[in-house]
Amino acid sequence: MDDKEDLRLEIPSYAFIALARRGMEKISLDQCFLKNCDNQDSNLLEPFKKEIQEDEKKYIKKIHIKCKKCNRVFILKLETLKNVAKSTKNKEEDSLSMGLVHALDENGKNLGHIGYF
Repeated sequence: MDDKEDLRLEIPSYAFIALARRGMEKISLDQCFLKNCDNQDSNLLEPFKKEIQEDEKKYIKKIHIKCKKCNRVFILKLETLKNVAKSTKNKEEDSLSMGLVHALDENGKNLGHIGYF
């Protein structure tokens, strides 16, 4: 398996979007999130770079992806918030974490919150 395939495996297949009081909707992350591109073919997406930042409160992974349909680059920012909640019954249980997905353009400008993973 090459590095690009390894990067593809690090991207969750889906994220969940909150629908106010109506629950959550599942959305595929195998698509281009850039304006004016309708690519939903994972074969036309090429992850090529990964950046990692971590501190005691969060773990951030940025995957740079080239869309072969619009020939532009976007970044999926996968942010895991650590210690969001702890069990009140069992003190030895690990605390819960929560994952957020954002789309960024190639310059790092936030294009918006996609959902939760």
